[in-house]
Amino acid sequence: MRQIVLSSLFAVTAVASALAQPKIGSIVNTASYLTPPLDSKSNPIGNDVIAQGSIFIVFGTGMGPTTPTYPSGLPLPTSLPATNGTSISISAGGQKIAAYMFYTSALQVQAILPSNTPVGNASVTLTYNGQTSAAFTISVVESRVGIFTTNSQGYGTVAAQHGTDSTPVLLTKAAHPGETVVLYGTGLGPITGPDNVAPGSVQVGSDVVVTIAGQIVKPTYAGRVPQFAGEDQIDFVIPANVVTGCYVPVSVTASAQVSQDFVIPIAASGTDVCTHIFGLSASALATLDSGGTVNVGLFQILVAYVAALGGPVQGAGGLFDNANASAVYNLYNLIPVAYGAVSYPAPLNSCVVIDQVNTSGGFNLPPFNKIGGTELVADAETLFINGPSGANANILRQTTGGYVSAFIPPILGPGSWTISGMGGVDVGAFKATITLPDNLNWTNAGNFQSVPQADLTIAWSGGNSSANPVVTVFGNSTIVNPADPSMSRAKSFYCAAPASAGKLVVPASVRAQLPSAASGETSFGSLGIASGGFASFTAPLKKGTLDAGVIDYGEAYVLSVAY
Repeated sequence: MRQIVLSSLFAVTAVASALAQPKIGSIVNTASYLTPPLDSKSNPIGNDVIAQGSIFIVFGTGMGPTTPTYPSGLPLPTSLPATNGTSISISAGGQKIAAYMFYTSALQVQAILPSNTPVGNASVTLTYNGQTSAAFTISVVESRVGIFTTNSQGYGTVAAQHGTDSTPVLLTKAAHPGETVVLYGTGLGPITGPDNVAPGSVQVGSDVVVTIAGQIVKPTYAGRVPQFAGEDQIDFVIPANVVTGCYVPVSVTASAQVSQDFVIPIAASGTDVCTHIFGLSASALATLDSGGTVNVGLFQILVAYVAALGGPVQGAGGLFDNANASAVYNLYNLIPVAYGAVSYPAPLNSCVVIDQVNTSGGFNLPPFNKIGGTELVADAETLFINGPSGANANILRQTTGGYVSAFIPPILGPGSWTISGMGGVDVGAFKATITLPDNLNWTNAGNFQSVPQADLTIAWSGGNSSANPVVTVFGNSTIVNPADPSMSRAKSFYCAAPASAGKLVVPASVRAQLPSAASGETSFGSLGIASGGFASFTAPLKKGTLDAGVIDYGEAYVLSVAY
């Protein structure tokens, strides 16, 4: 697991003056990269939060040598290199404490926050080559676990191992129901021994649970990795009846604080290859596992109802991409998941309640610039969408890549819709067709400006199709306590029902689990319904072949509410 830690140590290096004063930009958990939530003016609420005994990253400038520098081994030093090196001082609770150094460079430094650092606000300074930065304030908490992911950015597929042989969990060597899996992270909590040496097997954290596809699992071990300083591991058994797929959602909760969301590949019994939602073949998934790329085309048709905008938002967009494993996940997560085509896998006619930080709301343009990979251009300017009764519109190429347009006035409705292109420098002429159901209409949305404590009866019409005859009802309440981050808390619920039922009752026992804000706290809340579906298509490429072509639709109606 040493490689997993070191892989997240740096993203870039740069030339910086050895005499420049160091400057700290942010301090985050090295596994999760979580930053404070933002208010309505995009200002952070509270400070960066770091747990006692956890590994953290400092981003900034002028913080160390141009060439990345590592310690020779354990015990970890408090200065790196020893002469005129980088050191980090934490002032908290009337004490001054030195961090243990994992790594240093000009733009990024990694260290361990000692377990004996007092809880509460702390002032951090970084010194390099005799120059000391301005103070940077963080909030120290007992526990705030982050889990390592394969892209070393804190999201996407988890960097997990099979419990039987310690080999990596991959798309083509997925986990199985009933199997023990090992997760790695940092931030479960403090230890009583020194933090800069191999800790041995030390149980850490309070009330640690793993939530996987809505099921709560108690780990068989949650504590330090015996041979590595500051790193935690969580061993747990995957439930026998868990859903399968390449992107099964998981999180870890410790001391009432939830980690970031991430996913794990799980395959059905009898195969080691997970089933990918885009229909990628086993050979394509093997290419991704080996660090290679595949060609994917993804387009979405969206109907969103945002109460703050006073009506429906309709549009369509997408792109062709030559993508590695991380970019393929981003395609999935930033388009169909973000826009309602994929929902949390709640059992039909049932609800699940999970710890989940989710402070985002509303609908924005797809962030094509965050997907990664290399775009395959299908047209220099315009794609087209055509539907029943001659309805049509252009889908425009964006300066950041990809194609997207909002339809004003609205044109989308039930029936067969086709997105097409005449061909570009990378992609030939293509057509992608999907059938939209009757529009999903939340008929009693006006009842929930304030959410009652009783059963919530959610009623709708439409949304039923053979591609996906399910409507998901969902809600989230996130409470941020800027003065004491250990008091911040969040829960979400997801319920699934046949679209044809037209109604679902969220039990009061589910509603009651969502937290409400006390004085001085900031609340984010949402309540909504969603449905969606997928269809495949083919397209000729000027070079290579298309490994997967997917068109989907997503319909969502989301209210901003207070619980």
